[in-house]
Amino acid sequence: MNDPRFASSLAHGMSVLDAFRDAADGLTNKQLAQRSGLSTASISRLCVTHVDHGMLRFDAAAGRYWIGPGALTLAYPFLARLGLRRVARLPMARLAAALGGTISLVMRDRTQMVYVETCWANRPRSFRPDVGAVLPMLQTAAGRAWLASAEAAERDEVLAQLQAASPTALRKWRPQVAQAASDLQKQGFCVSPGHWLPDVHAVAIPLGIDFSGHRMVLNCGVPAARAQEGRLLGKIGPELRQLAAQIEQEWRSAPQATEPGVVARGPSRHVQPPPSRVRCAPDSAQTLGRGLDVLACFTPDQPVLGNAALARQAGVSPQTMVRLTYTLVQLGLLQRSRHAAGYSLAVGCVALAYPMLANLRMRTLARPGMMALSKQLGGAVSLGLQHRLGMVYVETAWRTDGRYLPPDTGAVMPMLATAMGRAWLAQAAASERQALLNQIDVLDPAMAARFGAEVPKALKQYDKHGYCSSRDFRPDIEAIAVAFSRPCGGVRFVMNCGIHAPKPLSAAQRTGIGSALMELVAGLEEKCIGL
Repeated sequence: MNDPRFASSLAHGMSVLDAFRDAADGLTNKQLAQRSGLSTASISRLCVTHVDHGMLRFDAAAGRYWIGPGALTLAYPFLARLGLRRVARLPMARLAAALGGTISLVMRDRTQMVYVETCWANRPRSFRPDVGAVLPMLQTAAGRAWLASAEAAERDEVLAQLQAASPTALRKWRPQVAQAASDLQKQGFCVSPGHWLPDVHAVAIPLGIDFSGHRMVLNCGVPAARAQEGRLLGKIGPELRQLAAQIEQEWRSAPQATEPGVVARGPSRHVQPPPSRVRCAPDSAQTLGRGLDVLACFTPDQPVLGNAALARQAGVSPQTMVRLTYTLVQLGLLQRSRHAAGYSLAVGCVALAYPMLANLRMRTLARPGMMALSKQLGGAVSLGLQHRLGMVYVETAWRTDGRYLPPDTGAVMPMLATAMGRAWLAQAAASERQALLNQIDVLDPAMAARFGAEVPKALKQYDKHGYCSSRDFRPDIEAIAVAFSRPCGGVRFVMNCGIHAPKPLSAAQRTGIGSALMELVAGLEEKCIGL
């Protein structure tokens, strides 16, 4: 891009993250250079910045990088404010189970589509649907439904972008795109019978719901074996159409769902370990670090920020901020707000987190047991891992309960105030635990002063009972947490259960919940041997 506002060094840095989209086994420096077209020296410098910001994690023994939890925490403010996910999740899960497929909410990101919520009963071998998964527009039912329902000017703009990016694909699929528009008018949905993945047939319907100027699409994918002739049009499409109508009705009658039920307030970006190496890094790495700092400024409490506010928070000049925000918009990571002057996170941030979520195999292993335990205990069961000074939720299962909506995927929870954080500290080696406590003392002294005395008590509780408990994050929620005794897939997890309890649980109740968690964790540890 020739625009002087475009910071190519920031774009190069973000292209490193894009290289991980289909890298289940991680990537070496050399592989990253090959995929991004950058030199190995540039890759090394940029990866240092990404590791410092938590966007990548490095396994020295394997000599490989993986997407880190920082990518997930960047996506959290966007996901947390997408209240439609909470309204739609339960009916989506029911239809997924009934059809034996996957039901997803999808949004457009420039010339591609991105999953922002998905419920599955049967996952195809060729694709692991998950939050942040990226789909092509022309070959998929979701993309065709978006194009078929777009205003003419917007559709023409996107088709022009597709023509510039992939003219051969547009020429090949243009008849199907035209047919999709006709199908939407006649039958109320669009289809893709194996046009993207041969073993997946899909149906999609645009929802009459707007989120920050973006339209949502409801998609159903089923294995080809379950999409016999006539079933896609005669059963799956009509049932998805009914689900779309139900979701739209429930959304209109539940405006409070537009706000997150719980805003997780973990360690703020201002108390995170500073990326000290970035200050003396080459210009390319420094620009990347500043761009990542800009994205980290957005929170559920601060969803819209202007250049002036961003410049103050990130500590850069207004002129520099103009270049950074312009570039982040072009990369699909920020969008201009329609309702207020400034910018907000865009769906492209969610796509950054997909490689991490897709490669955390423990999430797939744990999900059925977590759902069953949530139903049994009547609470929210969550899986988390440590990130800097806090714990990050990577999976949550809960029953429908209007009194309590737990923090969503990507939420950062304070280490010292939560049962999950205390359980992680209890299971950590003494030297690792003390090093983290020292960081909290220096970088978040208020947190240390308020909850530091609870750590020795938590260690004793864990030694005696095998779990930690806490009511300190929310006084009406009692949480019990159990740490995995060994890493699974190179990651140490903690499982947590939060119960709505205005009064403290009895010792017997805590023991029952703790025992159920320990049983589930022990079974998962057996399954994860070899991961």
